[in-house]
Amino acid sequence: MHEVLRGGAWHYHDTFDDPCGNPERTQCMFAVLDALNTYDRLEDELASVRNTVYDAEVRQLAPPAAVVSMSVSKNVVIQYDKVAVTYQMHAGAPTSKDWIGVFCVDDEKVELPDSEYIDWKWTGGKASGTLEFGQLVNMRCSWQFRFFTQVHENPATYLRAGKSNWVQFEKGHSEPLHVRIAMTTDSSEMRVMWVSSAVKEPTVWYGRSPSMLSRTARATATTYGAGDMCHAPATTTAAQYFRDPGMIYTAVMAGLEPEQTYYYKVGDPTSEISPVFMMKTPPAPGAQPKSSPMSFFMYGDLGDWNIKATGPKPEDRTATTIELMRDEMDDPKSNYVAIMHDGDISYAMGRTYLWDQFGALVQPVATEIPYMVGIGNHEYCHTSGGEGKDPSGAPGNGFHPSEGNYGDESQGECGVPFNKRFIMPANGNKVFWWSVEYGLTHHTQISSEHDYTPGSPMYTWLVNDLKSVDRKKTPWLFLHLHRPMYCSEDYAGDYKVSLLIRKHIEPLLAEYKVDAVFAGHYHAFERTCPVYREKCLSEKLPGGLEKAKAPVHIMVGSGGADIDNAGYYNVTWQRAAQMEYGYGRLHVHNATHTQFEFMRNKDRKIVDTAWIISDHEWVV
Repeated sequence: MHEVLRGGAWHYHDTFDDPCGNPERTQCMFAVLDALNTYDRLEDELASVRNTVYDAEVRQLAPPAAVVSMSVSKNVVIQYDKVAVTYQMHAGAPTSKDWIGVFCVDDEKVELPDSEYIDWKWTGGKASGTLEFGQLVNMRCSWQFRFFTQVHENPATYLRAGKSNWVQFEKGHSEPLHVRIAMTTDSSEMRVMWVSSAVKEPTVWYGRSPSMLSRTARATATTYGAGDMCHAPATTTAAQYFRDPGMIYTAVMAGLEPEQTYYYKVGDPTSEISPVFMMKTPPAPGAQPKSSPMSFFMYGDLGDWNIKATGPKPEDRTATTIELMRDEMDDPKSNYVAIMHDGDISYAMGRTYLWDQFGALVQPVATEIPYMVGIGNHEYCHTSGGEGKDPSGAPGNGFHPSEGNYGDESQGECGVPFNKRFIMPANGNKVFWWSVEYGLTHHTQISSEHDYTPGSPMYTWLVNDLKSVDRKKTPWLFLHLHRPMYCSEDYAGDYKVSLLIRKHIEPLLAEYKVDAVFAGHYHAFERTCPVYREKCLSEKLPGGLEKAKAPVHIMVGSGGADIDNAGYYNVTWQRAAQMEYGYGRLHVHNATHTQFEFMRNKDRKIVDTAWIISDHEWVV
């Protein structure tokens, strides 16, 4: 076995063309023109190199009257607007090191240092031009654009030669965003969550008619700070690391009837209120599908760490996954009841703005059907600072078995933003492990990032949850986790982990007759035969079908993160595999027949389909 780079090149948060080289801005300095057209340095990061010789070099190299005028195409924007920034240099010559910095300013009355740019674009050495920025996401700030030209090479020193007027969001900082719903332990309830600045009366209004939202529920609020997380870079306050995440609100809509359409809106009656959203309540546990099968979206690894703060949506991957799902939900023949996102959510890894980007991306689907999540390594894994801060309550710095490759993939977040931004059914351990029932299905979500060995808290809970399932009411039993037990991609470190999970969890699959296991982690799609201990176990049926005599393992980690680029081990249990962006669809027809499909993004085609046929009575 040999090690290959996961996910293509796997450049987390590319900074190779950052004007300052890194988000900490330790490799550059900034200057501005004073009233006498000389240069005042403003930053202190490189105080050790400041001296008279350096001062003289800066003034000698800098054009004495470099001035740039700037204008913006819009001063007021709405969510996902684009803004064109036009600049004109009136003195001096353009250089290849000229660039426009983007600033997300919480308070316009407080000058934000030039080092705190959240995004940038190079001007290409042109004295004038127009650059487009966006789609802009409301991150509870005003936007400003500043023009910089390099006046000293080593260390890199940039002169701010111009700045734009403010660009503000029409609904301001209190606009309720990142709206999504999720199930609770009570099938007659639906939880709604959203983000905005602090407001006085956070409320959800709901009802059966969009024009009569006569029922209300008051929301509670929470947030988190840099100091709540475990280690750097998540604990670093900077434009591209931690910034104010806003207030996170949650309310529960109660007294709902199953399989009905409701309408709701959220916000504050004294400031801003969202549009009216439609939602569909899931079928009650044990309910049979009616005119069409009960369907679920299944995937992991949807986020994209390469999204820029003012960059475009990641088409063909994350954004396309959401767009295709939205199209399917609009089909009157479909009956989607929930989205199951099995870990690696936003890939923020210490960068707050990526949580804002992710919330905006999924809102079009997450407002209508429950968005249910499990934790992945990029939300949780950490190597220090966990004691007293890890919201899962795991001892020390979490689970780091010698056989595994568990590291610091959350970049210090250690589950804190994830645990604050999502609330799952309260029958396990917060967002880390839980279960829920829809119609004929029981879904059990566990964490592959926590101790899953016999005797551990999660293992004990898992046994009790599987044992409690009434297979007469919910015959289909599905297990969800982030890291798969079966995947044949040629990545030695991850493959060893799959063997470790199998060692401890696979016997439970047989004992409690789990029908299918869904996972992500590898950025690809793979489906197995009904398999136990690497042996395919099924009974042949007419028409080329088979009755499952073991769980089917389905890995869909291709939602949006950089796709994998490896080969495959030679195994006997692989039935289908694709290293392409896409997502899974699960259609539950009745108590014995369920169909799985993999939808490929690039051509919008179903490239794998399989029936899982089971009487749930098999013995291995």
